[in-house]
Amino acid sequence: MQDNNYVVFEIIGVKHGGFVNSFVFSQDAVCEICNDKFIRKVVVSADISNATFYLHDSLEITNETSSQIVDYLYQYLGSMMISLLKNSSQYSSVSLMPTIRLSSAHFAGADSVKLNDYFHMHDSLAIQYKLDNGNDVLKKWIQDVKVSNYTSKKDKYDILFLLLQGKNVVQKYMAMYAYLMSLVREIYSKPNEGQKQVVQYVTDNCSRVGITLSTSPSTRPGAKPTDNEDQFTALRNKIGHPAVTNGYINVSENAVNGLASIICCAIEDVPS
Repeated sequence: MQDNNYVVFEIIGVKHGGFVNSFVFSQDAVCEICNDKFIRKVVVSADISNATFYLHDSLEITNETSSQIVDYLYQYLGSMMISLLKNSSQYSSVSLMPTIRLSSAHFAGADSVKLNDYFHMHDSLAIQYKLDNGNDVLKKWIQDVKVSNYTSKKDKYDILFLLLQGKNVVQKYMAMYAYLMSLVREIYSKPNEGQKQVVQYVTDNCSRVGITLSTSPSTRPGAKPTDNEDQFTALRNKIGHPAVTNGYINVSENAVNGLASIICCAIEDVPS
């Protein structure tokens, strides 16, 4: 089978240089795709800087169909980036700020086809982790792809991607927690937002993304002695109520990535 039809996307915000933690695969990750109308194979580069979608050679490419295919691939790769965030427990200490961009499109016998290059998702010592199971990681990302869910809730996913671009990690964490609280209020159909709802949601759903629940007595002002809070809420309250906290508050990439994983679950669970 020839590779005559393929589309390449750039992945920005996962590969890092300098003093930012990152992860790589030991080699390019490859996943064969079954039963997709356009895609037969996906290859993600070892440094997670680009994704190449190899298409069925039997596709008839026209100006109209090329736009449809590229739009579909944007949605597919966007859903893969959601899965990257949801499965971040495997690379929890790295900085994840994914954005994707069309790099090039190659269609056999379609020299006249023109595509607009547009953006999606309006968008010390660093450690590089090397994963030897790149194919398995990619397969997991693809198994979790839900294009219809991503398309129907794209506005909510775009908010998450935008929040992840924040440079100040403390502000980013607080904004992400506030976003989770608004999503949880919508899921539970409550008139007002509340930390208790978030604690309940995290308690019920953290296992979906491989996060171990850790609870402690609530530090929320006005909380009852019997109230507990999860680790994400506890960190939020340490930041929000510094007078209650003694010592340095560390907001790690692990905490940000874990919170992003929970937000992905919440977006999935918000009624369409």
